[in-house]
Amino acid sequence: MKLCRTIDDMWEYFKQKLLTGMTKFIPRSKHFSKNSKKNFQPFNLEFKKNINKKHRLWKRWISTKDKAILKEYKKVRNHVKRETVKLTQQEQDRISLECKRNPQKFWQYINKRTASRSNVGDLK
Repeated sequence: MKLCRTIDDMWEYFKQKLLTGMTKFIPRSKHFSKNSKKNFQPFNLEFKKNINKKHRLWKRWISTKDKAILKEYKKVRNHVKRETVKLTQQEQDRISLECKRNPQKFWQYINKRTASRSNVGDLK
């Protein structure tokens, strides 16, 4: 053990021991979000860019009320809507093709879509 004369020396000694122990005994790993599967979206980068473009055009139209911007917004909005519907249909087709082999996937999809929420109970 090293002889420490001052508080600063003691602190440096303690800090050095603590950090070496941490690097030696605590494993390093990547942190994953618990909701990583919930937040999964089958979008590609171009689709996300179109969604962001739609939001930017909406904000610009709200601030300026320019008819040309509104026309561009409607065009992008309709394109995003078409792509969203297409992706939803593809997902449903994929689940319907897999439902015999993987009924769990089918029932997960059904339960996700039919979740019911109870109302607030009677107050006493």
